[in-house]
Amino acid sequence: MKKHYAITAALLLPLLPLALQAAAPAADTSRRQPADPAQLVITPGQPLLKDETALREAVIKWSRKTLQETDYRNITAHPSARYFPGAVKPNTPAVEKVITLRHEPPADSTWRMLRRMNGEPDAYTQYSTGLYAPAGQVVEIRLPAALAESKELFVQIGCHTDFLGQWTAGKSNWRRMPDIVKYAPLDKPLIRVSNPFGGLIYIKCKPMVKSWSGDIRISGAVSSPRYIRGVTTDEEWQAQLKTNGAPWGELGTDRIILALPDSVLQKVTDPKKVADLWDAIIGAEMDLGQYPQPVYRPMRLVVDEQISAGFMHNGYPIMAHCDAGTLNTIANPEKLLEPSNGASNWGYFHEIGHNLQNPDWIIAGTGEVSCNFFALYCFDRLIGDRHGAHGEMSAEKRNARIRQYFAAGPDYEKWKRDPFLALTMFWQIQEAFGWEAFKAFIRRYQQNLATDPNPSFARKEDAKRDMFVQVFSEVTGRNLVPFFKAWGFPLGAQLEKEMAVYPAWLPYNMKGDVK
Repeated sequence: MKKHYAITAALLLPLLPLALQAAAPAADTSRRQPADPAQLVITPGQPLLKDETALREAVIKWSRKTLQETDYRNITAHPSARYFPGAVKPNTPAVEKVITLRHEPPADSTWRMLRRMNGEPDAYTQYSTGLYAPAGQVVEIRLPAALAESKELFVQIGCHTDFLGQWTAGKSNWRRMPDIVKYAPLDKPLIRVSNPFGGLIYIKCKPMVKSWSGDIRISGAVSSPRYIRGVTTDEEWQAQLKTNGAPWGELGTDRIILALPDSVLQKVTDPKKVADLWDAIIGAEMDLGQYPQPVYRPMRLVVDEQISAGFMHNGYPIMAHCDAGTLNTIANPEKLLEPSNGASNWGYFHEIGHNLQNPDWIIAGTGEVSCNFFALYCFDRLIGDRHGAHGEMSAEKRNARIRQYFAAGPDYEKWKRDPFLALTMFWQIQEAFGWEAFKAFIRRYQQNLATDPNPSFARKEDAKRDMFVQVFSEVTGRNLVPFFKAWGFPLGAQLEKEMAVYPAWLPYNMKGDVK
């Protein structure tokens, strides 16, 4: 399983909305929860407390058994579903819809690069349907016999895929049921399926399965708002919002799809402007990451009442909380383009950057650092002012950090534990050599995959670190060994000898002669 990187409150406190930084209101525990998980109601105001371990274990067991149930007749709506993910509005008509889907795997040469990404590139690709399954209601799916016989397609009901029984959420009060997504194989021409919690409906397959296409007929669900840039007109969008009865919908492009609550979507009066900006964000970060475009599939970003770890975390999908900071910015182009000193837009850019990291160049201590190359690049290219990107990266704090670090003496172990100290170091390289040097650095690693698809140097941290410094030196044409050593990096003697062919470099605000 790919590692999910999460923004934590300790690391990025300025990113948290003021409402979340204040003391949280006490949960209403005056009404005891029923012992039967099938009747349990969990809401933000009535959470399932972290010390109710026996009941939590029973809830997980019940959820897994029920979500794996193959007989749709045994599924009924769970009482928590009306609170989250939410209830379908009364009298919303069920529809029958034919979805035409086509799947193309990425080329082998492209996949060689994509499979090294941190953003779960091998996770099942989700195809949106524009449909929502009401909680406990049977949805009927008909597909061509050839697709059923391939045994490669699945249906997913629900976009909130985070399981709350692990990581940070496993030690926190639960604000929603811990497991609310239904998966089922589409291995017959006719499948009937039901989710006790309801949710958006997706058709899924592995990204590298062979090409397929077909018409898939779905009935028993309700329509949900879906804006596709270049396909959906403004008039169609407004008509969808006017008649919408589903609690969730989607807005996106061929680079990214946002899954948002109806309360947010109803405020989107200019969906193209929102989609254009998010498309530009992904395009910019993909540009820095030197990945081929158009992308093989859109990234996905889902907001959730509670996620498994952190303030946000990366993956497919990227997950964020349904808090005021997220909901007020995610579909608001003006807010997304404001210098924010570590607010929600920094969080989005940070997590997209995590998705684009390559473990070949994530040296120890930089998992929460090199993703911020992408965040800073977005502030530079789209907002025009990286100096408002994060409060910890102001000139005053960067200079103070450098003075304190070198006054105490370079300490690589300390460097690895302090993401903003490490980012300060990389800021120096970027100011000296520009973003094109970073692009060339990343491109070199990708080119290496043609002859070394499972890089041998990446197996040992010493070799990985030496390669990191070597590549930066080669693409800049300067010997960066003195710079990295000044910061406390342990480097090999052979690397020092080989990089001596380039002129040595140190920035002006560090000790040592500048060559």
